[in-house]
Amino acid sequence: MTGHATGTPLSQLLVRRETFIRALAAQPRDKRTLATDLDISRSTIDRVVRELVNAGVVEQDGGVYELTLTGQCALAVFDRFERATRGVEDARELLAMLPADAPLDPVFLSGADVYTSTPELPDSVLQQLFESIENADHLYGVAPVALAGQLRPYYEAATTGGTTVEMVIDTELFERLLATPDSREVIAEQLENDAVDIYRTTVPFRFGLWVTERDAGIVVYTDTGVGGIARNDHEGALAWATDMFETLRADAAEVTLSSLGELTPDDAE
Repeated sequence: MTGHATGTPLSQLLVRRETFIRALAAQPRDKRTLATDLDISRSTIDRVVRELVNAGVVEQDGGVYELTLTGQCALAVFDRFERATRGVEDARELLAMLPADAPLDPVFLSGADVYTSTPELPDSVLQQLFESIENADHLYGVAPVALAGQLRPYYEAATTGGTTVEMVIDTELFERLLATPDSREVIAEQLENDAVDIYRTTVPFRFGLWVTERDAGIVVYTDTGVGGIARNDHEGALAWATDMFETLRADAAEVTLSSLGELTPDDAE
């Protein structure tokens, strides 16, 4: 997209003239006021305002300059780009733990809170997950990996407040869990709870995923445990995470107590 008369790409114009554009977005001003508020010479103001007018970003009304609809839309897109870029930058350490083909939409990272583990407390970031799911009205989850000893705390945190839970578990992981008496017992207990539904299918990615009505999150695993967690309460992040869950659930097989009884630990192995 280019400017009207200057030929300057609008993206470049936004970067170069951000201060001026934001000033006029906050409040229409005449040139004198703009020069005073920005502490910039009048000659510079004249040149920049002319450039913005020629680009169709700013218009004049009775000596007062304000953003056009083009300018307002361009600034909104620019703001979204900046938020998304900051989100990726904040998550660089977490992203480095994932393969290049991980299906993680950048929309999830825009505005996300990112937490990475420390060698001293490698699983401490799981508290962010437990805090998110406790007392939620509903919980959708995807588990490609499970940590030893964390299955029962997870389900207890998820169901303490009467939460409706739907979990999609990777088939290979599910079979390993059934082969362990303690994990099998936890799964059986949850299947006895009318508020819990469990499904199994092949999960084609290696990060955990959860969604509540309040926020969504991912859990990134390493060979030594949880590498980090990202949480986001923005609408776009919740929509992306919900879509990921629903896509997997659509092709998943529901697990019931009767079907669980048909699988012995030997079968799981």
